[in-house]
Amino acid sequence: MLEHIGVVLSIILAAVSLVTTCVMAGIYIGKLEGFKEFINYRFDEQNRKLEKHNNFITRLYDVERKLDVDEEKIEHIINRFGT
Repeated sequence: MLEHIGVVLSIILAAVSLVTTCVMAGIYIGKLEGFKEFINYRFDEQNRKLEKHNNFITRLYDVERKLDVDEEKIEHIINRFGT
């Protein structure tokens, strides 16, 4: 009879250990999912900043091009009127 109690306790302990391991694995996987979402958020944030920066550079080139054209017009006017 005592031998059976030891076997039953071993089976119960194994079952509790299995359930605990499964719960801990689920918690770990949940944390990994949260971390993955955080990393994806950070990548999206960096992409938005990069697009904003690239848009600024494009606008700056446009302004520089217009400035060059305006400077050429001013040079042409100066040369035309001889001032």
